[in-house]
Amino acid sequence: MAADSLSVTVEIDDESDEIELPAGLVDLYREEPDETEAEIVADMLVMAFSERAHAIAHHGEGGDREAIEALESEMMDLFEERFGMTYGEATGHSH
Repeated sequence: MAADSLSVTVEIDDESDEIELPAGLVDLYREEPDETEAEIVADMLVMAFSERAHAIAHHGEGGDREAIEALESEMMDLFEERFGMTYGEATGHSH
């Protein structure tokens, strides 16, 4: 790890992957003074998965549309549970 970077490890069961982020980048997303770096990175993961689920469900083609829309709906529920607002309210983008 470089001195000017933040190492982030994602673990799922017995698998893991590590990424490096520029030092200070996480602070750009800090909304509350007591938010931890881990909470901020987790928020960003929820946002990224929500955005991709929305894009695939509403702007993608092919696949099992019913299954894709069900996954997107579940992700939107998780987004709202975490952030206390809908994806549409947070982004200004809804269908």
